[in-house]
Amino acid sequence: MSEKSSQDLRLLCGIGAQPHQFNESPPMISFRKAPLLATVLLTSTFALTPTTQAQDNKPAPAKQEVPKPGFKVEMKRGEVLQVIASELRDDGQAAARKYGQTAFPIAQSFGFQRLGQLNVNRKVISDFDPEVFSFFSWPDQASVDAFAKHPDWPAIKATRPDAWSELKVYSVELQDDLKLQFDPSKHYTVLVAWLKTDEAIGDYNKYLEGIESAVERSGGRFIYKMRNPSMEAHASDPAAPHQLTFVEWETTDGFDKVQASQEYLDHRQYFGTSIERVEFYWLKAPS
Repeated sequence: MSEKSSQDLRLLCGIGAQPHQFNESPPMISFRKAPLLATVLLTSTFALTPTTQAQDNKPAPAKQEVPKPGFKVEMKRGEVLQVIASELRDDGQAAARKYGQTAFPIAQSFGFQRLGQLNVNRKVISDFDPEVFSFFSWPDQASVDAFAKHPDWPAIKATRPDAWSELKVYSVELQDDLKLQFDPSKHYTVLVAWLKTDEAIGDYNKYLEGIESAVERSGGRFIYKMRNPSMEAHASDPAAPHQLTFVEWETTDGFDKVQASQEYLDHRQYFGTSIERVEFYWLKAPS
Protein backbone atom coordinates (compact mmCIF):
# COMPACT_ATOMS: atom_id res chain seq x y z
CA MET A 1 0.00 0.00 0.00
CA SER A 2 1.35 3.43 -0.93
CA GLU A 3 2.18 6.09 1.64
CA LYS A 4 -0.77 8.09 0.31
CA SER A 5 -3.10 5.12 0.74
CA SER A 6 -1.92 4.63 4.31
CA GLN A 7 -2.58 8.28 5.03
CA ASP A 8 -6.01 8.07 3.42
CA LEU A 9 -6.82 5.00 5.48
CA ARG A 10 -5.92 6.88 8.64
CA LEU A 11 -8.20 9.67 7.47
CA LEU A 12 -10.97 7.12 7.03
CA CYS A 13 -10.52 6.21 10.67
CA GLY A 14 -10.60 9.81 11.88
CA ILE A 15 -8.14 12.70 11.83
CA GLY A 16 -5.48 12.40 14.52
CA ALA A 17 -6.97 9.12 15.79
CA GLN A 18 -5.44 5.72 16.34
CA PRO A 19 -6.98 3.36 13.75
CA HIS A 20 -7.94 0.64 16.21
CA GLN A 21 -8.84 2.97 19.10
CA PHE A 22 -9.97 6.38 17.90
CA ASN A 23 -8.54 8.63 20.59
CA GLU A 24 -4.75 8.58 20.16
CA SER A 25 -2.10 9.05 17.46
CA PRO A 26 -2.14 6.41 14.70
CA PRO A 27 0.47 3.64 14.90
CA MET A 28 2.53 2.36 12.01
CA ILE A 29 0.47 0.08 9.78
CA SER A 30 2.02 -3.39 9.65
CA PHE A 31 1.75 -6.12 7.04
CA ARG A 32 2.41 -9.85 7.46
CA LYS A 33 2.22 -12.98 5.39
CA ALA A 34 0.17 -15.76 6.97
CA PRO A 35 2.46 -18.58 8.10
CA LEU A 36 2.02 -21.59 5.83
CA LEU A 37 2.45 -24.04 8.70
CA ALA A 38 -0.48 -22.63 10.63
CA THR A 39 -2.69 -22.67 7.55
CA VAL A 40 -1.83 -26.28 6.76
CA LEU A 41 -2.36 -27.31 10.37
CA LEU A 42 -5.78 -25.72 10.65
CA THR A 43 -6.84 -27.10 7.26
CA SER A 44 -5.78 -30.65 8.10
CA THR A 45 -7.15 -30.50 11.63
CA PHE A 46 -10.68 -29.62 10.54
CA ALA A 47 -10.79 -31.31 7.10
CA LEU A 48 -13.73 -33.66 6.54
CA THR A 49 -13.34 -35.15 3.08
CA PRO A 50 -10.24 -37.18 2.20
CA THR A 51 -8.71 -36.91 -1.26
CA THR A 52 -9.48 -39.90 -3.49
CA GLN A 53 -7.93 -41.06 -6.76
CA ALA A 54 -9.56 -42.91 -9.66
CA GLN A 55 -8.54 -46.56 -9.93
CA ASP A 56 -6.54 -47.48 -13.04
CA ASN A 57 -8.72 -50.51 -13.82
CA LYS A 58 -11.93 -48.44 -14.09
CA PRO A 59 -12.71 -46.32 -17.15
CA ALA A 60 -13.04 -42.60 -16.56
CA PRO A 61 -16.57 -41.28 -16.88
CA ALA A 62 -17.40 -39.79 -20.25
CA LYS A 63 -18.20 -36.43 -18.71
CA GLN A 64 -16.99 -35.20 -15.36
CA GLU A 65 -17.77 -31.82 -13.87
CA VAL A 66 -14.63 -30.00 -12.77
CA PRO A 67 -15.17 -28.60 -9.26
CA LYS A 68 -14.89 -24.83 -8.98
CA PRO A 69 -11.82 -23.79 -6.96
CA GLY A 70 -12.16 -22.07 -3.62
CA PHE A 71 -15.14 -22.90 -1.45
CA LYS A 72 -18.86 -22.26 -1.08
CA VAL A 73 -21.06 -21.19 1.79
CA GLU A 74 -24.62 -22.39 1.12
CA MET A 75 -26.82 -22.13 4.19
CA LYS A 76 -30.51 -21.79 5.00
CA ARG A 77 -32.35 -19.37 7.23
CA GLY A 78 -32.17 -20.53 10.85
CA GLU A 79 -28.77 -22.19 10.49
CA VAL A 80 -25.87 -20.76 12.48
CA LEU A 81 -22.78 -19.42 10.72
CA GLN A 82 -19.52 -19.22 12.63
CA VAL A 83 -16.48 -17.31 11.41
CA ILE A 84 -13.40 -18.11 13.47
CA ALA A 85 -10.30 -15.88 13.34
CA SER A 86 -7.29 -17.63 14.84
CA GLU A 87 -3.74 -16.68 15.78
CA LEU A 88 -1.68 -19.82 16.39
CA ARG A 89 0.97 -19.76 19.12
CA ASP A 90 4.53 -20.43 17.96
CA ASP A 91 4.53 -23.58 20.10
CA GLY A 92 0.83 -24.37 19.65
CA GLN A 93 0.79 -26.89 16.78
CA ALA A 94 0.49 -30.00 18.94
CA ALA A 95 -2.16 -28.44 21.18
CA ALA A 96 -4.16 -27.28 18.15
CA ARG A 97 -4.04 -30.77 16.66
CA LYS A 98 -5.20 -32.34 19.92
CA TYR A 99 -7.97 -29.75 20.25
CA GLY A 100 -9.25 -30.58 16.77
CA GLN A 101 -9.07 -34.32 17.35
CA THR A 102 -11.15 -34.08 20.52
CA ALA A 103 -13.53 -31.18 19.81
CA PHE A 104 -14.42 -31.79 16.20
CA PRO A 105 -15.90 -35.32 16.45
CA ILE A 106 -18.20 -34.18 19.28
CA ALA A 107 -19.23 -31.02 17.42
CA GLN A 108 -19.79 -33.01 14.22
CA SER A 109 -22.25 -35.24 16.06
CA PHE A 110 -24.39 -32.11 16.53
CA GLY A 111 -24.19 -31.19 12.83
CA PHE A 112 -21.11 -28.94 12.88
CA GLN A 113 -19.41 -28.63 9.46
CA ARG A 114 -16.28 -26.94 8.19
CA LEU A 115 -16.95 -24.95 4.99
CA GLY A 116 -13.54 -23.45 4.18
CA GLN A 117 -11.12 -20.70 5.07
CA LEU A 118 -9.68 -17.39 3.90
CA ASN A 119 -5.99 -16.85 4.60
CA VAL A 120 -4.87 -13.48 5.93
CA ASN A 121 -2.49 -11.94 3.39
CA ARG A 122 -2.16 -8.52 5.00
CA LYS A 123 -3.10 -7.09 8.36
CA VAL A 124 -3.87 -3.42 7.79
CA ILE A 125 -5.34 -2.33 11.13
CA SER A 126 -5.46 -4.56 14.22
CA ASP A 127 -3.78 -5.43 17.50
CA PHE A 128 -4.86 -9.01 16.76
CA ASP A 129 -2.75 -11.00 14.28
CA PRO A 130 -4.80 -13.90 12.86
CA GLU A 131 -3.55 -16.25 10.15
CA VAL A 132 -6.98 -17.35 8.89
CA PHE A 133 -10.71 -16.66 8.95
CA SER A 134 -12.41 -20.07 8.89
CA PHE A 135 -16.10 -20.65 8.09
CA PHE A 136 -18.26 -23.25 9.87
CA SER A 137 -21.97 -24.06 10.04
CA TRP A 138 -24.43 -25.53 12.56
CA PRO A 139 -27.95 -26.78 11.75
CA ASP A 140 -29.55 -24.36 14.25
CA GLN A 141 -29.00 -22.57 17.55
CA ALA A 142 -30.40 -25.55 19.46
CA SER A 143 -27.52 -27.68 18.13
CA VAL A 144 -24.98 -25.08 19.26
CA ASP A 145 -26.56 -25.00 22.73
CA ALA A 146 -26.65 -28.80 22.97
CA PHE A 147 -22.96 -29.04 22.07
CA ALA A 148 -22.11 -26.42 24.70
CA LYS A 149 -23.77 -28.65 27.33
CA HIS A 150 -21.72 -31.74 26.40
CA PRO A 151 -19.86 -32.84 29.55
CA ASP A 152 -16.47 -33.02 27.78
CA TRP A 153 -16.65 -29.59 26.17
CA PRO A 154 -15.62 -27.28 29.06
CA ALA A 155 -12.31 -29.11 29.56
CA ILE A 156 -11.60 -29.15 25.82
CA LYS A 157 -12.46 -25.46 25.43
CA ALA A 158 -10.11 -24.62 28.30
CA THR A 159 -7.15 -25.82 26.18
CA ARG A 160 -7.61 -23.11 23.53
CA PRO A 161 -4.95 -20.80 25.07
CA ASP A 162 -2.41 -23.64 24.78
CA ALA A 163 -2.88 -23.63 21.00
CA TRP A 164 -3.83 -20.07 20.05
CA SER A 165 -2.67 -16.69 21.30
CA GLU A 166 -6.22 -15.67 20.45
CA LEU A 167 -9.24 -17.36 18.92
CA LYS A 168 -12.22 -15.15 18.09
CA VAL A 169 -15.43 -17.02 17.31
CA TYR A 170 -18.12 -14.87 15.64
CA SER A 171 -21.56 -16.52 15.49
CA VAL A 172 -24.89 -15.47 14.00
CA GLU A 173 -28.21 -17.20 13.35
CA LEU A 174 -29.09 -16.50 9.72
CA GLN A 175 -32.26 -14.50 9.09
CA ASP A 176 -32.11 -15.25 5.34
CA ASP A 177 -30.62 -17.92 3.09
CA LEU A 178 -26.94 -17.31 2.34
CA LYS A 179 -24.91 -18.23 -0.75
CA LEU A 180 -21.27 -17.22 -1.10
CA GLN A 181 -18.54 -18.39 -3.47
CA PHE A 182 -14.94 -17.62 -2.52
CA ASP A 183 -12.67 -17.70 -5.56
CA PRO A 184 -8.82 -17.98 -5.39
CA SER A 185 -8.54 -15.63 -8.38
CA LYS A 186 -10.26 -12.85 -6.39
CA HIS A 187 -9.17 -10.81 -3.38
CA TYR A 188 -11.18 -10.18 -0.21
CA THR A 189 -11.27 -7.71 2.63
CA VAL A 190 -13.04 -7.91 5.97
CA LEU A 191 -13.70 -4.90 8.16
CA VAL A 192 -14.61 -5.81 11.74
CA ALA A 193 -16.35 -2.78 13.25
CA TRP A 194 -17.17 -1.82 16.83
CA LEU A 195 -19.51 1.19 16.89
CA LYS A 196 -19.57 3.99 19.44
CA THR A 197 -23.21 3.23 20.27
CA ASP A 198 -25.91 0.95 18.92
CA GLU A 199 -27.56 4.03 17.41
CA ALA A 200 -24.40 4.78 15.41
CA ILE A 201 -25.38 2.03 12.96
CA GLY A 202 -27.30 4.71 11.06
CA ASP A 203 -24.15 6.70 10.27
CA TYR A 204 -22.19 3.51 9.55
CA ASN A 205 -24.83 2.42 7.03
CA LYS A 206 -24.69 5.88 5.43
CA TYR A 207 -20.95 5.40 4.96
CA LEU A 208 -21.23 1.92 3.44
CA GLU A 209 -24.19 2.79 1.22
CA GLY A 210 -22.56 6.06 0.18
CA ILE A 211 -19.38 4.40 -1.11
CA GLU A 212 -21.02 1.33 -2.68
CA SER A 213 -21.12 2.76 -6.22
CA ALA A 214 -17.42 3.67 -5.93
CA VAL A 215 -16.63 0.17 -4.67
CA GLU A 216 -18.40 -1.40 -7.67
CA ARG A 217 -16.75 1.01 -10.11
CA SER A 218 -13.37 0.03 -8.60
CA GLY A 219 -13.87 -3.70 -9.15
CA GLY A 220 -15.37 -4.59 -5.78
CA ARG A 221 -18.69 -5.73 -4.37
CA PHE A 222 -20.13 -6.18 -0.92
CA ILE A 223 -20.79 -9.89 -0.56
CA TYR A 224 -21.81 -10.32 3.10
CA LYS A 225 -22.49 -8.22 6.18
CA MET A 226 -22.46 -10.29 9.37
CA ARG A 227 -24.58 -8.10 11.63
CA ASN A 228 -24.55 -8.19 15.44
CA PRO A 229 -22.68 -11.48 15.89
CA SER A 230 -21.94 -12.93 19.28
CA MET A 231 -18.23 -13.36 20.02
CA GLU A 232 -16.12 -15.73 22.08
CA ALA A 233 -12.48 -14.85 22.82
CA HIS A 234 -10.01 -15.77 25.54
CA ALA A 235 -7.49 -12.92 25.23
CA SER A 236 -9.47 -9.87 24.08
CA ASP A 237 -12.07 -7.39 25.17
CA PRO A 238 -15.22 -9.56 25.36
CA ALA A 239 -17.39 -6.91 23.65
CA ALA A 240 -18.66 -8.26 20.32
CA PRO A 241 -18.37 -6.15 17.17
CA HIS A 242 -21.46 -4.74 15.52
CA GLN A 243 -20.59 -5.97 12.05
CA LEU A 244 -18.14 -7.93 9.89
CA THR A 245 -18.26 -6.61 6.31
CA PHE A 246 -16.78 -8.82 3.56
CA VAL A 247 -15.93 -7.31 0.16
CA GLU A 248 -14.72 -9.15 -2.94
CA TRP A 249 -12.22 -7.33 -5.19
CA GLU A 250 -10.85 -7.94 -8.67
CA THR A 251 -7.50 -6.35 -7.75
CA THR A 252 -5.68 -5.29 -4.58
CA ASP A 253 -5.73 -1.60 -5.50
CA GLY A 254 -9.53 -1.42 -5.51
CA PHE A 255 -9.78 0.24 -2.12
CA ASP A 256 -7.14 2.80 -3.12
CA LYS A 257 -9.41 3.77 -6.02
CA VAL A 258 -12.39 4.04 -3.69
CA GLN A 259 -10.46 6.40 -1.41
CA ALA A 260 -9.78 8.68 -4.38
CA SER A 261 -13.47 8.84 -5.31
CA GLN A 262 -15.86 11.71 -4.64
CA GLU A 263 -18.28 9.30 -2.97
CA TYR A 264 -15.66 8.40 -0.39
CA LEU A 265 -14.77 12.03 0.26
CA ASP A 266 -18.45 12.86 0.70
CA HIS A 267 -19.18 10.02 3.13
CA ARG A 268 -16.02 9.30 5.15
CA GLN A 269 -17.28 11.64 7.88
CA TYR A 270 -19.93 9.05 8.74
CA PHE A 271 -17.22 6.47 9.34
CA GLY A 272 -15.56 8.78 11.85
CA THR A 273 -18.80 9.60 13.67
CA SER A 274 -19.88 5.96 14.00
CA ILE A 275 -16.75 3.87 14.59
CA GLU A 276 -15.14 3.21 17.98
CA ARG A 277 -12.50 0.80 16.65
CA VAL A 278 -11.91 -1.53 13.72
CA GLU A 279 -9.86 -4.44 12.45
CA PHE A 280 -9.13 -4.53 8.72
CA TYR A 281 -7.54 -7.41 6.75
CA TRP A 282 -6.86 -8.50 3.18
CA LEU A 283 -7.76 -12.16 2.65
CA LYS A 284 -7.26 -14.81 0.00
CA ALA A 285 -8.99 -18.14 -0.69
CA PRO A 286 -6.61 -21.12 -0.97
CA SER A 287 -6.23 -22.43 -4.52
